[in-house]
Amino acid sequence: MFPENNCSIFKIKFNNSISKSNIYNNYMFIKDWLSIKDDEYKKKVCNAMEEILEVVVLKVNTETEAFQLFDSQNTRGKALYPHDLLKAYHLRAMQGNPHEMRHAVQKWEAVDAKKISELFEWYLFPITNWAKQLNTKTFTAKEIDIYKGIAENTNYTYAKRAKKAIPYFQITEPFVEGEDYFDMVEYYLKMLDDIKLEIATNSKFTKLNEILKVKKGMGYNYTKNLFWCVLMFYYDRFHNFEERAVKKLFLWAFMLRVNMERLGYDSINKYAIENGDTKQYSNSIPMFFKIAQSRLHTEIENIQINTYVEQQKLEKNANWKKLYNDLLKLKGDNKSEQ
Repeated sequence: MFPENNCSIFKIKFNNSISKSNIYNNYMFIKDWLSIKDDEYKKKVCNAMEEILEVVVLKVNTETEAFQLFDSQNTRGKALYPHDLLKAYHLRAMQGNPHEMRHAVQKWEAVDAKKISELFEWYLFPITNWAKQLNTKTFTAKEIDIYKGIAENTNYTYAKRAKKAIPYFQITEPFVEGEDYFDMVEYYLKMLDDIKLEIATNSKFTKLNEILKVKKGMGYNYTKNLFWCVLMFYYDRFHNFEERAVKKLFLWAFMLRVNMERLGYDSINKYAIENGDTKQYSNSIPMFFKIAQSRLHTEIENIQINTYVEQQKLEKNANWKKLYNDLLKLKGDNKSEQ
């Protein structure tokens, strides 16, 4: 398909199975892409490969130099996703264990990259901030330090405690750098799937599931995500789905949607940490901080969720009357609005 080329990269023998797989997959992608192009277009591609394109091969002598090169190159041009930079960082911490490195890479590449990105962007990073009563923001390369973990050989007391906790994790607690990072990501991807499956299949949560299935725009999606975050944090700490606690968390999250005529992510931020004009909310509870400070799950079960909304305000937010009625029924309050 392409003209003969004396590029030295073609003389390299790749022994690593992952490298071979990536080369083959890229070749098949290009071949498939060109299959729908006409001959003239193919000629232009071949000409570009022969006359324009250059391949630069940088060779280093050690794995340490390879990781240093990776880090330095990714500070230029188009930035990698934060979780990709973390992957490189933690692989470097594992360079003394090549078998574990290969295993970690294989597990990582078996997962949809979008799911990993969303795990950090929509769940782990916001939860970590809200638990500390801090506003969250977009997860970028500037924030990756909180997920670099702690060195295995450190003598910090909290580090020794983290080592003993393996294979259990806590979203707001440190973990050991290297292999534990990949285990942590796998752990929370599975937890998120398990949580959503529980809500979808447990008959105790049928009404919750019906409300979650409603499609009402971006503000409604923010509310859903707030619920998934707070439920994930609760489950991460107490490892149960006690009905009263789950419904309290649901009511707390969705009452915000009833309270607000317009709901953006800034309002979600303020509500999560009880920041701003709390008079506009039925509930002024920094729920993530409450969960972080609770010793027993019953402390969350016993929180009182206020579902009162002034009639004037409810009329103003008429789009959410049905949701409000559903929340009242969920709470067991028969005085639903007509």
